[in-house]
Amino acid sequence: MSWWRTRKRDSPSGDSATDAAAVSSELEGSDESLIEATIDPESTVAGTEGGLTVPTPSGSANVTAEPEASADVVARSRSSELVVSRPEPRGAIVSGVVGAVVEAWDEVRINRTRVLLSLIGIGVAVCALATVVGAGTVFGQAQTEQFERGSGRPATIAVYPPFQENGAQNLDTTTFVASMESIIERYQVSHATPLLRGSVTANLVNGTQYTAVQGVSAAYGVMHRVELGEGRWLTNEDANRLAPAVVINDEFYEQLGRPDLRTHPTIVLDGETTTTAIVVGVLLPEPFATGLNLSMLAEPFRALVGSSAEQQPDVSYELWVPEEQSAQLQEIISRDIAGDFGEGWTPNVNRNDYLAWGGPSPLEPLQWVIGGIAGLILLLGGLGLVNISLVTVKYRVREIGVRRAFGATAGRVFFAVMMESVVATVAAGVIGVALAIVIVQNPAVQDLIAPGVQDLPPFPLDAALIALGASAAVGALAGLMPALVAVKVKVIDAIRY
Repeated sequence: MSWWRTRKRDSPSGDSATDAAAVSSELEGSDESLIEATIDPESTVAGTEGGLTVPTPSGSANVTAEPEASADVVARSRSSELVVSRPEPRGAIVSGVVGAVVEAWDEVRINRTRVLLSLIGIGVAVCALATVVGAGTVFGQAQTEQFERGSGRPATIAVYPPFQENGAQNLDTTTFVASMESIIERYQVSHATPLLRGSVTANLVNGTQYTAVQGVSAAYGVMHRVELGEGRWLTNEDANRLAPAVVINDEFYEQLGRPDLRTHPTIVLDGETTTTAIVVGVLLPEPFATGLNLSMLAEPFRALVGSSAEQQPDVSYELWVPEEQSAQLQEIISRDIAGDFGEGWTPNVNRNDYLAWGGPSPLEPLQWVIGGIAGLILLLGGLGLVNISLVTVKYRVREIGVRRAFGATAGRVFFAVMMESVVATVAAGVIGVALAIVIVQNPAVQDLIAPGVQDLPPFPLDAALIALGASAAVGALAGLMPALVAVKVKVIDAIRY
């Protein structure tokens, strides 16, 4: 939108170039632009029709003046015409984009039968892509929990008894245990457990059998995500029992005849002392585990196994600490143990959780394969959409010509046609992501992908964003060729179409 303002020169005579320069100097620093209008003096003096020539960006325009008005025209010839352009409103670009999107959606809705089949393929591809990423997150959590059952949660610091290079002295495990208990209390480690291992005999119905015994704390169940098939894990209150509580493996449970744990079944254990223990929990079956084993708290373990356990080198501690503090705590614990044992002893402190191992994810190859298949489906759906869009543009040649005739720029036509494909594919992508969420969050599917997962993750946001981004990219590529064809449509040919 523009308007005209006329400035008359103070002097009726003078050089027009000088006057134009003066006006330009007045307008310096403003948003106004100067357009000089000139008239042929000879035609006006003669009293004939004169022509007023106005330079424009596209050339010169001649404005004819009536003979009786020649004097006024001569007067106006000595003035300068100024065109002032008003800036576009700030929201014009945003409103233009929104308008193009709305228009594109209307076109998709009108021509829905033409794009439905191609969008089905894109929706299926987007659903597959989002499902792969989402299911991969659930499966990855299952793998993570499996690693944590074996090596502990990040960051788990494993502390083993110190050693001497020449082996001159035997390890005093009592000093080691006392040192570790002091360290746990000093640094207020909330989750820590001793690992004391030994063996005893169990008196069963079919005879006496050896069983491995592990002495731990109640925190061990949390640190290693212990899974139970029956009953419960050990608690701190179990330390006050006269008969120690034990958690046995499934094979041990089978030897007992699988009694109801609500009846408080007992087993007689023979070590340095004879103890009657109460079974409070049963572990889930392990595919490759053999033999009998049980777990109990550290204090009943020491009372059962006795001093023989204290002299075994298989005594260690595990501390679950914040990952960002693990390196610092390793150094501090090593320093404290070296100070407790004196010169010549080398502390043995290191991280033992799966994050310290490194290496690629075992799920990565599967993700690449399924992601490649989903990408291929997206590409095929995009090619189908290209064909349909080209056909649609051929049917809309007259419409495009009318728009161009009424002032629509080539950029606006290009953007409108491309946005039709983008809006269509994004709509299909939204439907595909919604279906993927329903599939991945289904309990039956989760049990199939990752049975026994304790902390099921929500549907990952990056999966939805990746799927929607892929659908938008396919739509943009599919709409590029039809948009170029629409831009090349000539106005006169389109109107005659």
